[in-house]
Amino acid sequence: MKLTRNLFVPCLDTSEGDGTAKYVPIDLSTEFEFSWNPNEETYSYIKDADDSTEVTGYAPQMEQEIALESTNPMYSYLFPKFMALPKGSDLVVPCLLCVPDEKGAVTVGYLWKQAQLSPQKLNTVDGKLTFNINFNGAVEKGTVKVSGSTITYTAPTSSGAGA
Repeated sequence: MKLTRNLFVPCLDTSEGDGTAKYVPIDLSTEFEFSWNPNEETYSYIKDADDSTEVTGYAPQMEQEIALESTNPMYSYLFPKFMALPKGSDLVVPCLLCVPDEKGAVTVGYLWKQAQLSPQKLNTVDGKLTFNINFNGAVEKGTVKVSGSTITYTAPTSSGAGA
């Protein structure tokens, strides 16, 4: 089964910590490139003729954009937030990455509770607001249910945490 772009949905929790999470998809975008950004360390063991490289961690990141559409909930959330010139924890927003399961249904969710946004550019000529999402902290793998414009994330109930 071919997995198409509409099956991979990045979402931000726009609730600002007020009760129940409200995951809003970053939908009016033509960008989707998730980068694992592995941290690597190279070792030069005397037993080997060549160096060995090991992955020691990750700094996942995604460059993102949204169309300048006044009726888009993501624009309505991000534009005023970025215009306030926030710093540090004011840019921490839980990010949920919804992906398809083995049957192609969007039922898998990866949640980073400490994702940090980094505003980049407002380009009114191209009609785009660009920003980066830095997927900080631990990732939690759970399930998602998409029903119209409502996205519900359910955390793992036992030792299933992590990817």
